[in-house]
Order: sequence, then C-alpha cells, then structure tokens
Amino acid sequence: MRYITRLFFFTFTLSILACSGEKEETKAATPIAEQSFEFEIYDSLVVDYLGNLALMDISPDGNTFLLQDGNTNTFLLINESGELLNQYKLRGEGPNEYNENPLGKAKFLNDREFLIPTTGGIYSYDIDGKLEKKYDLDFKCAPQLLIGGADNLMVNGNQIYTTIPGRGTDEYGSLGIEFQEKSQQIEILNLENEKYSPAIPFPTTSKFNSKEKAYPGLSFYTNISLRADTLYLSFRNEPKIFAYHISDLEKLTSTKTIPFPTFREDEPKDDKTPDSFDIKDIFVGTINRVIPMEDHHFLVDYLSGLTDEQYNEANANAGEEMSKLWGETEKLNEGGTVLFDGKEISQLITKPEILGNLNKYISKDEIWFSLNFS
Repeated sequence: MRYITRLFFFTFTLSILACSGEKEETKAATPIAEQSFEFEIYDSLVVDYLGNLALMDISPDGNTFLLQDGNTNTFLLINESGELLNQYKLRGEGPNEYNENPLGKAKFLNDREFLIPTTGGIYSYDIDGKLEKKYDLDFKCAPQLLIGGADNLMVNGNQIYTTIPGRGTDEYGSLGIEFQEKSQQIEILNLENEKYSPAIPFPTTSKFNSKEKAYPGLSFYTNISLRADTLYLSFRNEPKIFAYHISDLEKLTSTKTIPFPTFREDEPKDDKTPDSFDIKDIFVGTINRVIPMEDHHFLVDYLSGLTDEQYNEANANAGEEMSKLWGETEKLNEGGTVLFDGKEISQLITKPEILGNLNKYISKDEIWFSLNFS
C-alpha cells in the first residue's frame, strides 16, 4: 500500500512589518535592535506527495512552482493549487540529463524554461523536462564547497550571474595570496552569445583582499543576491555585505558591516597556504544567506561559530563519530535569521519549530518555507 503524505509550504510575513497606521509609525521609530520579529502563517500550498520536498523557484507569472525531492532528486512542477503538472528526473547519464554535481537551486529563466547550475555548466530545460541547451564552461570548475541548495544563480534579462568557481586556477591555484589577488568571484553568462565572462575580484574592503594572510577555501565561499539594479556579495566567514551596480561591476558602491553580537572569524597567521583541511574550519562564523528587501533592509541567515573549547566539547560528546558531530555542534552553534537595516540587527526572528529552510523571498509580505523534515 502506498501512503500519500500531505506536505506544506508555508508563506509568512514579518509581523511587525505588516502593521499599519499609528502602530507602524511607532515601530518604525523604535531602533531595530530593540524590536522583536516573528514569521506569521497566512497561507500554505499543499502537495500530495511522499518525499522530502523543497521549493526551488516560482515562475515569473506566479503560476508554476518548481520543487525537488531531496531523497530522489526528482523535480516536480505544480500549479498554485498544488496540482502536479509534471514530474521527472534530470540527473543521470542519458542524452536529456546532466551528470555533473549541482551547484545550487534551479531557477526559472522565464515562464516556460528553468536553469540548473552544475560543475559542468548551466543546463536549460523546458517545463516538460526537455533539455533545451547546455551552456558549457570555457574553464574547468574547481569547487571548494558544494551546496546543492544554495541560491546562487541570478537572472537579469539575458544576463545570468552565478558563482561557478575555477577560472584561472591552473595559472594561480585555488588558494593563497596570488589567488586572492587575481581571482574573480562571479561568472556572467550572456545568453545571446552563450559566453561566460568573469567579474568582481575580492572587494578592497574585504579581508580576503589580502597580501599578508592566506585564507582557507571554506572561508570565502561566495553568496550572491540580486535586487533591482544591484548585485550583492557576501562571503561565508566575513560579516559584511558588498554592493555593486549591475551596469558597472568594477566599482564597489557600498560595504555594510553586520554587527553580530558574536561571529568567530578564521584568521590565518601568515601568507602560507594551509597544507591540509581542518574540520574545525566548518564550524567558524558563517553567513548562510543574505536576502535584500524592498526597503533597503536585509534578511540575514547566519551562525555565530564555535570556540575551540565548544568544538572540543562537541567532538568529545560525539565520541569522534562524524555522524554524531553535526548534531552536537548544532546544540552549541548559535544563530538564525535576523533583520539588518544597514546599521543595526534585530533579535533573532522567531518561527514555529515545524519550519525548515527559507526557500523563496517574494516580498516582506510573502516568504516561503519548507517543512522541517528532521
């Protein structure tokens, strides 16, 4: 017998931001650091499907939802009523499939096509699951960290912004001072000429723009986001947001430092590239995601990181078993989602325990989450 599980995607609004009139004016006059926020349920999307679903994207017209089952890598297309429109597996060895590792979420190009970024390039599929085009890289991808659920592909007309790494590493490597001086963090795919071009070196206001210290690869994993005419960058182990106007990506327009109460940064002692990977590098302060909002605020998802003492405690409790270490570090690694106004941050935004990851930001009145499957 097959059992159908009803899975929900909840849409939430920041309750304080949804206020109006005199109450809203009072809240606006209160410093953001003194305000408390929570995500409130006001709608949901129900899908009859047995699996671990996550929302990848919503089509520009708002009528089609692209989901993926994390257990089987199956893609599902559903409508706004939760009805299944199509279902297919796209990863494999067949002529219609991709066989490289995904580098982030699939993203709609338009109402009829979506893109999948991989270590071999970007694949374009129509909504029936037919391969339309593969945009091959003109360099070999050299990923430092693979996060399949990362939202690191941005669409702006015929320009696609992504963080596929590896260009030039045969010349200057993927770590070290020369890499920090010469590498560029963004690849731009022009859909008209089907060519990639690099952009944005480490910003001058970033610690990774350094000739004195050689940082480990996990530290500078790059996140990007796009709102209107501005492209935003953040790095995994640096509490800053860097902004560029898309018309001139050679010019840094602003740097905003996020005043986390605790954020443990990994600071190497010299310009020597680390000889080996240290598992403790995973548990430093982490910027997981930065979402620009329509009022020049940001939603920032982060973890504060562990001290050496906390890591040693977690390791001891796990009995040096990697399968248990993650759960033990989670108990000690503080963080969550905060609202950042460019100067101050709010307290952690509260949410029901049933909620999992923030999957899609539409506006401050519509934010989509998946379930907490743990």
